[in-house]
Amino acid sequence: MSARVPARAWLRPALLLLGGLAVAALLIFTGQGFAGILVAAFALLLAYWTSPLRRGQHVPLATALAHRGDDHAIILWAPGDPMSARLQTAIRGERPDVSWVNVLRDEAAEEFCMANGGHGALPMVVVGDAIVRRATVGQYLDARADGEERAAAE
Repeated sequence: MSARVPARAWLRPALLLLGGLAVAALLIFTGQGFAGILVAAFALLLAYWTSPLRRGQHVPLATALAHRGDDHAIILWAPGDPMSARLQTAIRGERPDVSWVNVLRDEAAEEFCMANGGHGALPMVVVGDAIVRRATVGQYLDARADGEERAAAE
């Protein structure tokens, strides 16, 4: 069962699409047809990439919490969130020590997110008992290092 996608999640994609199509129409109207088509295609790509339609990596929060520990990171994210996109770009590929949880696809993740700062706190990195809100790549790496130190001390 998936969480309801908030209307604000569609704002950025809609603006990107409308703005891109307006520029494309202007280019086509001024005789720059090829450039207009390229701009329209790019606008469509950006609108998709920032929209809730882009699924991305996802495991249910319950599955991710089963792996919760100092040696495993759980990252709650949402499509269209720029900070989430930056973190996803930095931590590429499938990794056994990272679980990605899309809060727009999981009601339990949505509730966890709201209880820990809301959508403004995304991306949220959980390592052991530590929760890092609006995590940057550096903060993610620091949380992982702290978790590894705690695991080694035990």
